[in-house]
Parts: sequence; structure tokens; C-alpha cells
Amino acid sequence: MRVDIRTKLLIVAIFSVLALAYQDPRTLGIILLLNLLTVILFRVPLHIFRGFKGFIYMYAALMVIQSFFVRDGEPLLQLGSIYLLTTDGVLYGISIMLRFFILVGSGLIILNCNTSELILALVKLRIPYEIVFMIQVGIRFIPVFMGELQNIFHGIQLRGVDLRRVYKRKVLKVYVSIFSPVIYSVLQKAEKLSILLELRGFRKSPTRTYYRDISLGKIDYVIMTLSLIITAVLVYAVRH
Repeated sequence: MRVDIRTKLLIVAIFSVLALAYQDPRTLGIILLLNLLTVILFRVPLHIFRGFKGFIYMYAALMVIQSFFVRDGEPLLQLGSIYLLTTDGVLYGISIMLRFFILVGSGLIILNCNTSELILALVKLRIPYEIVFMIQVGIRFIPVFMGELQNIFHGIQLRGVDLRRVYKRKVLKVYVSIFSPVIYSVLQKAEKLSILLELRGFRKSPTRTYYRDISLGKIDYVIMTLSLIITAVLVYAVRH
């Protein structure tokens, strides 16, 4: 389905606000279901969620941690007078897990969006271009920095160094030596970018033109209206 990027941004904003506003697992479960239906509607590959299997242990640890601080609920597992696991702790842990997946699903909605269209949409939403430009630079340079960091790790492995066997007292020293060249490269690229911007007259004119343009169609207005109606119905149902 071909829709305007601003429509997707509205949907992402709605899901993000709802995920942070509610704590009840049942409400978050309904929001997650709507989120997944939206992801399927926009034809986003769901196999990306498989990459989060490694977070299962983190969720289990969060449930235990919540049980230490949340003294309400019935104890499910205790050691003497210490509650290791409580019903409310489990509920809070489930809520955190559901909220995490909702936010991930919201991010997937704009995952395959054209970067130029995203920047133009932010400009049309009256966001200052300086802020939009910083977002654009961040999007463009994150893969570059990740590639440099990956090359450093590959170089370390080619030298026969196994980071998993580094002594604990040397871990900090090793990682400082790893990230130092990356930070230096970031500062060097930032300096070159600032020089290039000055040479090209950045911010010389109050406004700028764009080669491409985006516009809202009938399907966009329909989806926006339905999204707001469903959100209002959900908020009303939860409150009553």
C-alpha cells in the first residue's frame, strides 16, 4: 500500500504514545495486536522479530527485578522473607516486554521509507531544517560508523585476539583502545562535514527547494481518520 510518509509518522506517534501511556498488560496486548495488523498492512517483513529471541532472558530478569521492588501481589517464588517472584512483578515484566515490541513494531513501519521523503515530511511538518538536517546526517552516517567498528573487530580477530577470553581487569583497557579510533574518526568526519557545509553556503537562504515533492492523497486522509477514531475508541473503552 502506497501512502504518504506523514501518514506513517502519525501512526507511529499514536502507537508510541499509547505504549508509554498504559501499563495494563491487557491494554498493551490489544495495542500490540493492532500494531502487528498495521505492520502486516504496510507489508513489513515480520521475520525481523525473530532477532529479538535473545532478549527473552532479559525479560525474565526484569520480572525478577520488578519483584524485588514491587511488594504488592501474591508471592510466586520466595526465599525466606525475600520475594523472588510476585504476581505484580510478572505483570510489570510482561508490560515492559509488550511495550518494547510495540515500539519495535512502530519503528518497522517507517523502516523501508525513503530517507529523502522522510526528511521532506519533517520539513513540511514545520520542524526547523537545522534539526531535520541533523537527523538526516545521523541516518546517513550510522551505517558508516557501524562498518568502521566492524572492521576494527575483524582486524582484532585476524590478529588472533579472542575478546571473550580477555581478563576482566583488561576489558576496559581493550575496549578503550577499540573505541578510540572510532571516536577519532567521528570527530574527523564532523570537522570535514562542517567545512563542506560552510563552503556550500549552508543556511545562506531562509528557505530551500527540493527536487521531489510529497502530497497527501485520499487514502492518506482515510487512514489518518480511521487511526484517530480507533485511538479514541480504545482510550474511551479503557477508561470505562
